[in-house]
Amino acid sequence: MTDVLKLKVVLVGPPGVGKTSLVRRYVLNAFDDRYRTTLGANVYKWSAPLDVGDRAIRVAMTVWDTAGESLPDGMLEMYLYGAQGVLAVCDVTDTATATGLDPWISATRNLADVPVHILLNKADLGPRDALLVGLEAAREQAHPCYVTSAKTGDNVAAAFQDLARRIVVQAAVPPSGPVDDLDKRIALSCSAPRSAPELAEARGISVPVTEARLERLRRAGYVQISALGVDTAGRPRIAYTATSRPFNEPLLAARG
Repeated sequence: MTDVLKLKVVLVGPPGVGKTSLVRRYVLNAFDDRYRTTLGANVYKWSAPLDVGDRAIRVAMTVWDTAGESLPDGMLEMYLYGAQGVLAVCDVTDTATATGLDPWISATRNLADVPVHILLNKADLGPRDALLVGLEAAREQAHPCYVTSAKTGDNVAAAFQDLARRIVVQAAVPPSGPVDDLDKRIALSCSAPRSAPELAEARGISVPVTEARLERLRRAGYVQISALGVDTAGRPRIAYTATSRPFNEPLLAARG
């Protein structure tokens, strides 16, 4: 029997960066280059199967597309209430929109401890002036980056679906939870920079679970991000290295 999981995902970011176009591309597989200002928030619903390791899940996703203008007091809090994930969007050709993500990401962090992806959108328009600025903002908060195009569809589904996987896995592996023996073994494997896929293969566990455990270790101060960027396909590329913090406290036994 397939489990059904209801998720609320919220898109935030400055005006004109393509939030509505991204949602329409993912939910409707459609694109319209005529700009329309979003007033308040538009809500879309989408249901799709999702594989998380050996677990089959059907995700019923409610996607909130919020206005990019300054919101009245309390409105952003209302939109983010109950959210399990956030997509922060900027225009990869406009550096000002990348720096403009800071208040949105800060507001999200203050309101909810949920996975965040940064989408560097409009990659089809040419020069990626905001790429380095967006990556720097992502590095400070350890958020994965995706170079997306609502027009061509590049990495749009990946950004939404990877976020859904993170939400599912982090429910089982809370990032603020206590570390266990498997976490320790992962941290000890990071004596040299290692990516989540490399560690997952070495430990025989799924990439999403490895990413969740690395986030737990990062928050606990046992590993740090040594490199954060995007690969040639515009997908996240993150490497971790161990810190000098010793494992002195008692560890929980790893389950599974």
